[in-house]
Amino acid sequence: MLDFLPDKIKSLVLGQFKYICELRLRVGLPMTVTGSNGTGIERRRVELEFTQKDAENIVLKLSNFSIFSVEESLKLGFITSNDGERVGVCGDIVNSPNGVLTVKNFSSLCVRFPRNINGCAKDYFSRLSEPKSCLVVSPPFHGKTTFIRDLARAYSDKFNQNVLFLDERDELSAGGSFYLGKNVDLLRYASKDFGFKNGVRAYNPDVIVCDEIMSCLDAEGVKFALDSGVKVVATAHGFNMENILKKQEISMILQNSSFQDVIFLQDFKIKKIYGDGEWLK
Repeated sequence: MLDFLPDKIKSLVLGQFKYICELRLRVGLPMTVTGSNGTGIERRRVELEFTQKDAENIVLKLSNFSIFSVEESLKLGFITSNDGERVGVCGDIVNSPNGVLTVKNFSSLCVRFPRNINGCAKDYFSRLSEPKSCLVVSPPFHGKTTFIRDLARAYSDKFNQNVLFLDERDELSAGGSFYLGKNVDLLRYASKDFGFKNGVRAYNPDVIVCDEIMSCLDAEGVKFALDSGVKVVATAHGFNMENILKKQEISMILQNSSFQDVIFLQDFKIKKIYGDGEWLK
């Protein structure tokens, strides 16, 4: 973990919390570490002299000293480390007539730490006799991605379902470091629009899993899969039902009762489950 960081920074980070969720390194500013010692999420600022040269050296190490090898993900604003940490890279965007060419003059790095907790979806899975389509909702750092990874693994291995992961930003598979299941197909770095439409047609999945529905185009892909008879497990940012129904991309799916359950998480645990279109009542 964090092998791409200089030893001094790595030791400072690992000494902050038992569980680390996020690290932010900004040129000329204090380091920010978000994590938990088991009782809620906390954010700490740590004084650190961080330069643009430090940022460049970290990005170079993340790329295994070949920026060309991470060019495609860098265009999308991130690099995935060898251990699965997703590192968001900010700086100057270099554009071309065909879109983003690369990022240069790195100014800040946002490191997200993937967690793999086997059995964290057991309380929900144990209620099921067959797979269900569900939307998993929580604020950041409360376990959405970890939950759907574990649930999809159970769908694959215990229900013997063909599960297609749409891993748009390599958070679900964490660079291949997490076991996803024995009946799993994985599309990395593909947009949800591409993944849902082509996934249904080409891979014949029983279940499609994706993280973070963020746009109406994402929602249309979800609806296409559900209307095609494919179960969907997805996540969204939110606090409660009233909050997510205000989001157009979520509301357009829920108003059609496309998901069978909506699950709210808090601190990696189920807080509330809405089933059978309860959100419409």
